Formats: sequence, structure tokens, C-alpha cells
Amino acid sequence: MAMWNPWRGCHRYSAGCKFCYIHQADRRRGMNTDEIVKTDNFHAPVLKNKKGDYRMKPGQTVYLGFSTDFLIREADPWRG
Repeated sequence: MAMWNPWRGCHRYSAGCKFCYIHQADRRRGMNTDEIVKTDNFHAPVLKNKKGDYRMKPGQTVYLGFSTDFLIREADPWRG
């Protein structure tokens, strides 16, 4: 299973956010969930290994955005 979190952070928008795992996990780690930051593995889908093959294989299931709301506005400039 491949996982890709290009950025992290989120904002509480509704009552449904009260039990969100992102906020709970960040609180345990002492992180500020309201801070939207690009992660170190932002470019993971285009990274290649020493043989020149993509690290994330074509057709592989990739779980995306487990530490953010993927459509958060602060990330718009990074989507280009």
C-alpha cells in the first residue's frame, strides 16, 4: 500500500469535524493542525529509484491525503 500526503493540516468547518482523527492525532504529537504545510514527500509520485523506475508503480493503489482535507484552499498554489 502506498500513501501520499503532499501537505498536512486542516481547519474545523463543521460539527462533523469534532471527532476527526487528523485533529486528534496532531494534538497527541503537539502539532498545530491549523497550520497548512507542504510535506517532505510532496513530489513522491514523480520520484524514481536508481534504475529509473517510478517508486510509486503505475496502477498501484495510492491512499491520498490522510493528514489533510485534500481540497483545502491554502494548497491551491501547490496544485499548479
